[in-house]
Amino acid sequence: MRRERLITHPSPDSRHDFLVELRGEPRAGTRLTVRFVPDALVLEPAGFTAYLGEPAGFPDGLEALAMAVLDDLNNELVPRWVEITLERDAPFPHRVVIEDRQPNWDNPALVARLRRI
Repeated sequence: MRRERLITHPSPDSRHDFLVELRGEPRAGTRLTVRFVPDALVLEPAGFTAYLGEPAGFPDGLEALAMAVLDDLNNELVPRWVEITLERDAPFPHRVVIEDRQPNWDNPALVARLRRI
């Protein structure tokens, strides 16, 4: 049901790699950053906001939440590369980062410019 809220549209030019970054709060006090290199589809920001608007549909725990978001985006977008970052400060600082990419995709120049942990 969560995935139905993710709205996509065709990439303006699938010949080129470009980075998309979206941010939101799936739960109060939990920050989510999604960065991805589209393939054929791009995620519509309004759909991403609607997707985050149903926090009851997400699992508890940052690790489980990161995996759920990754699975949803991989299912709906099939991005060339995707990174999910979830952070919260209370009751203690906690950060989870997960990355995935299509087999045989690599763009070292683009990935090198991304902030690394």
